Amino acid sequence: MNSESSPNADLQVSVSLTQSLVKALQEYPVPDIDDLLLQAGIDPAVLLEPENRIPFYKQEKFWQLANRSSGDAGFPLTFAEHTQPASFSVAGYIVMNCSTIGEAMESVVTYQRSAGEGGSFALQREEQHLNIRYLPVNPDSPISPVRSCAMIAANLVFGRWLVGSAYTPTQVSLCFPEPEHQQRFDDFFQCPVAYNQDSDFMLFPRALENTPIPHASHEMLDLMKQRADKIIHQTTHKSPVTAQVSKLISESLLGQEPDKARIADQLGVSQRTLQRKLAKEDTSYQEVLDKTRHQLALDYLQQPKLTITDTAYLLGFTEPSAFYRAFKKWHGMTPGRYRETQQN
Repeated sequence: MNSESSPNADLQVSVSLTQSLVKALQEYPVPDIDDLLLQAGIDPAVLLEPENRIPFYKQEKFWQLANRSSGDAGFPLTFAEHTQPASFSVAGYIVMNCSTIGEAMESVVTYQRSAGEGGSFALQREEQHLNIRYLPVNPDSPISPVRSCAMIAANLVFGRWLVGSAYTPTQVSLCFPEPEHQQRFDDFFQCPVAYNQDSDFMLFPRALENTPIPHASHEMLDLMKQRADKIIHQTTHKSPVTAQVSKLISESLLGQEPDKARIADQLGVSQRTLQRKLAKEDTSYQEVLDKTRHQLALDYLQQPKLTITDTAYLLGFTEPSAFYRAFKKWHGMTPGRYRETQQN
């Protein structure tokens, strides 16, 4: 469901990744790229300003149109080959100024959101390996395997840009369907690639994290981190009334859904006035409730001692089944599946 009514309608991405999509399409070449952008609801002029952001659901639609128009199963690799540090907005400049690959990987995880909210990278340090994986926000979408493959491939291109051939994985896992011609993928990744998998990740030797990144600048790193923190704050910062309602909701959960009348009373306004104030901030009571529960759920599911039933109770659901349905709507997967992706 890629529309303004989608649960992901409030997510945004930097135009920089969309610019890389355009460059990839130009290689084939695909005619009337501006027309494809307009079909996705994107004004081509928006791409001229690198600081602009666009709704994720529009970029996802453009991914669908671009992938189909290319007629190439290897389109995710073409996209990756047209990425550069600037493709990842401020996050790209942060990564290139880290001291080591290990620090760079951690920065990708922390600052990916400044580039876009279409998914997230996760890093797990295993005994022999570094496991870097990509988690799309809506894994059930038909285009997500293509996007995820592209982001994994772009991560590889970026790493090789930093330290050359040292950034070569020992294994790659992709949700992407097995292509008819695999040689291009073999040549690109330079390691065994498994297709039609349940998750997207790359494994690297653990020692890689100590590899130094040449020409890193600590002064530039600090500056770019401040800038990225500001972008992330701006994209997640709640308006005044919304923030108050969210705080009161989080304090009123535990085995019951907070009563809107009680929240309004705590704020000293009527329910109608509360709804009007929230509308001025382009939201509603139900939307604030859903977003607050969603964020708390992500935090609780990181705690291994909390069962999913415990989490449902802490979020104010009277039945775990109601929590399962809500989380699937929010995140495109069940709570148990999300917890597995964080632990694997």
